[in-house]
Amino acid sequence: MHSIKFNPYLWRQLIQAPVFWVVISLSLVMSPHLSRFPIWTTLLIVILFLWRLIAIKKTARLAPKWLIFIIGLASFIGVFLQFGTVFGQTAGSTILSILLALKLHESLSRRDYMFLICLSFFIIVTNFLFSQSIPTIIFMLFSVLILIISMLTINQDSAPINFTFKLKFSTKLLLQSLPLMIILFVFFPRISGPLWQLPNEKRSAKTGLSDSMSPGNISELIQSNEMAFRVKFDTAIPAQNTLYWRALVLWYFDGNTWEKGNTNPSPISHFYTIKNTTARYTITMQPHYKNWLYALDLPSTIPNNIIYTNNFTLRSQQTITGLYQYTISSSLQYYSTDSITPWEKSAGLKIPLNTNPETIKLGKKLAQQYNSNEEIINHVLQNFTHQNFYYTLKPPLTLGFNAVDQFLFQTKRGFCEHYASSFALLMRAAGIPARVVLGFQGGAINPLNNVLAVRNSNAHAWTEVWLKDKGWVRIDPTAAVAPERVEQNLNEALDSNETRPFHMQINTGLIKDILLYWDVIDNQWMQWIVGYNNKLQQQFLEKLFNKKIALSDKILFMVLGVIAIALILALFIFKPYRKNKQEPITKLYRKFCKKLAAKGVIRLAHEGPMDYAKKAARELPAFKDSIFLISRLYIKIRYETSHTDKQFNQLKYHIKNFK
Repeated sequence: MHSIKFNPYLWRQLIQAPVFWVVISLSLVMSPHLSRFPIWTTLLIVILFLWRLIAIKKTARLAPKWLIFIIGLASFIGVFLQFGTVFGQTAGSTILSILLALKLHESLSRRDYMFLICLSFFIIVTNFLFSQSIPTIIFMLFSVLILIISMLTINQDSAPINFTFKLKFSTKLLLQSLPLMIILFVFFPRISGPLWQLPNEKRSAKTGLSDSMSPGNISELIQSNEMAFRVKFDTAIPAQNTLYWRALVLWYFDGNTWEKGNTNPSPISHFYTIKNTTARYTITMQPHYKNWLYALDLPSTIPNNIIYTNNFTLRSQQTITGLYQYTISSSLQYYSTDSITPWEKSAGLKIPLNTNPETIKLGKKLAQQYNSNEEIINHVLQNFTHQNFYYTLKPPLTLGFNAVDQFLFQTKRGFCEHYASSFALLMRAAGIPARVVLGFQGGAINPLNNVLAVRNSNAHAWTEVWLKDKGWVRIDPTAAVAPERVEQNLNEALDSNETRPFHMQINTGLIKDILLYWDVIDNQWMQWIVGYNNKLQQQFLEKLFNKKIALSDKILFMVLGVIAIALILALFIFKPYRKNKQEPITKLYRKFCKKLAAKGVIRLAHEGPMDYAKKAARELPAFKDSIFLISRLYIKIRYETSHTDKQFNQLKYHIKNFK
């Protein structure tokens, strides 16, 4: 077998080809999108890119126009079937990426390549529709650097430019643009809401929570360590076992899945706070493309622009598509003396027909066995504690519409959704109105800034039952099986033999300290950069200038700042040529020109080295050979990418001895 050897000559030819850099540029700016694209579109884009690289020298091998048309049309249809639209964030990015990959196969001129590079800058902007994190910013700045190098390569003509020079020049341009970026970021007027509104597409909530719950839903969500929201408390930080972050209330059960069901028409119940149990805090949410908000049980004081429902949940008036911040107060201990409404009683007691017969039979038996609802609740919780029930991330499958029966009487191994679902059904069967609540429980306090981070891994489900003179009361059956889950964290609640998600395994020792510092940096980035809205801009500028700032002032400061930065950059860009910073090769050639000028052959400003050599040879025919030898050596060393020290020394020798 013949081994494949690296050919440096072919490699140099490849990296000097404009098409190579166009493909690299497109690949970089598209790469963050690929995880969001359907697999078939990712494979299509990769194939088109590789096909174009193979056909760099033989353009006849490029995809014919009829095939490009068919692929483009099929892609439009496929994306529409996948997302339900071609104009949404993900769908639009997918279509644009496929079209650019196809355009690459009919791009043969400098104009075509520059068009693709310009569109690559636009794809960089689309990446920020999905993430504005620090790693994304760093990667996109690196992508901009490669795009500038690509533009230099496309415009280098037949005289190749050294890669080191292109890298330095591109870096300098990028650094020169940073002051302008900062000025525009600080002063450019903010507007309320997004600059544009894209159509909805078929997608799940970014945080992973959905408006329904089936066995296995939340245990899958636990595998993700993405941030859901951060909390800054104005009052003392409550105990871990009181941190129940309410999001959704589920009324309807079909035997396997819990859903919101019909809208609750009941008026908002009155509840009373037990003294000194109120917490005030500010939540900064990550975008999840839904309208529900999070709050500790139970929200008591909320902003005017937030909707408060009769399920004690909060709703935003718009879909959360960007960083969202609000300040509220909650009562951690409360009770109600209101009567349950007919609708809530009916919905809270509804049992699906022909499902989970053993569970329903047990619930009815408990209702006959005990005299009070509290006794029934305590009996069920004690059973969870003492009847060999286990808390696990990988429970056995419970299929069909008898999932609760399978869990309670067979597997006895489950996650929070199993315990919440089975407990709520048992209560309904025993005649106690019950419902399931979805949200998050707990969170991790960062000791460096006292900010509570709530992640997807804190997702949780619990139940609420209606008790006379108390109202809706939170009962968390998971706490009866694994009290460590609500008193400490998920990691402490799992058995020592349980396989942890990767984010739990690495969150120890030095790595944990590094992650804490990174969390502080990320929080500041989110608060001051991503969350730099009109309100924050106004506060910052008024503090900076110590006066009320109007819109006209912002525009004036922005224009003056851009002019000042442009003038400063101009001083450096157009500075006078300094002889002491001339390249050694240029110094040598100037010395040669001075010797010829002494003989009356003066080099004009428009004359290149070879034109000057021809003129000098006509004026001084006796020195013709030396003049051409020196000129050719200078051109080779000055303008070609490869030369040796020996050639430079030869030029130096010949110029020194030219008389």
